[in-house]
Amino acid sequence: MAWLSGESGESGESGESGESGESGESGEGRRVRASSRARALITSREGVVGYWNQPSHTPDHYTAGPEALDRWSRDVRLRIFAGELLSGLVYDEGETSISLQYRGRSDETFTPIVHMIRPNASDFAEQAAWVFNYAALRMERSSEILAELHDFTSFLGLVGYWNPSRSPHTAELLALILQVTTTIEMRVKHALTCRRPIEYSPQIQPMIQTPGHGSLPSGHATESFAAAFVINALMRKARTGRDDVDATDPVFVQLMRHAERIAINRTVAGVHFPVDSVAGMVLGWTLAELFIARCSGCGQVTMRKFDGRGFNDDFRYDDVLAMSYRRSAAANVASEQGGGGAIIEAGTPSTVPASPILQHLWTQALAECRLIVG
Repeated sequence: MAWLSGESGESGESGESGESGESGESGEGRRVRASSRARALITSREGVVGYWNQPSHTPDHYTAGPEALDRWSRDVRLRIFAGELLSGLVYDEGETSISLQYRGRSDETFTPIVHMIRPNASDFAEQAAWVFNYAALRMERSSEILAELHDFTSFLGLVGYWNPSRSPHTAELLALILQVTTTIEMRVKHALTCRRPIEYSPQIQPMIQTPGHGSLPSGHATESFAAAFVINALMRKARTGRDDVDATDPVFVQLMRHAERIAINRTVAGVHFPVDSVAGMVLGWTLAELFIARCSGCGQVTMRKFDGRGFNDDFRYDDVLAMSYRRSAAANVASEQGGGGAIIEAGTPSTVPASPILQHLWTQALAECRLIVG
């Protein structure tokens, strides 16, 4: 049931990339077989082609537009979609923060989408206790943790009757979401340059290899929540015709719980702090709104700010949705932020127009989803 095995973000950092030489046919064997086939095709052509005849028909060019996408191979389509979905995004870095901004083709200025401020080093040091205590769950969750190194869309797929052979465009959309989300999250990680739990205490001793990039935001949290929100939008639109989020909808609840568990498993494994998952969900949630708006033409994007200074709590998805996390009083005074909220929504939600190219894929995925929910 693996939708997109091997496309789950940080899986390539685990040292278990399947290139051990025991994963099937060797590269040398494939090259020999390809060379033999090419020679056979050459000799076959020479035996049948005959003398050159000038073509009697000159085909017209393909018609330009989104429909031409259906002529291209899947990997080419994915590159086109990714380029389109990433267009208009810029990063504005501070010394301890980064802001992701978006500008459409007709916009005169960039609109802030999400602003992230990293926790202080002392905040991470306090969070290390959470990581240490979560290690007690490693034996219980080890199979999940190892499976999620390479594939977590299968876990989200438990919520609906998803099968890539029945829903190829939905699988393509999810591959696009994960690819673009990974690109953005890595850029954010680079700007915030947060150390991993193993660097704070020799007692952490992760059960898997610590990835070779920054800790906050958690990539698994960012990607799993971005995918969960997008899947929910598809299913809700197919079932009810509505574009909003209903936090009491059983489908939404199950998707959120799976994404939450995937994120927490990274803390259990010893490679992420709980605050990394909080930041990851904020980023994934906001990116999902942007992706849905650009793909469907429906929905609005709410600008969110995450301030990790003075944060020392566990991760719970419903507390992120409610934006109920509080920061320490000292951190609140130091930053002169009223209310002490670690997550806040700022300004009026922005309307982002759809891209015809992306809307083509969304329409195909939605049609598949309607057949599923029937």
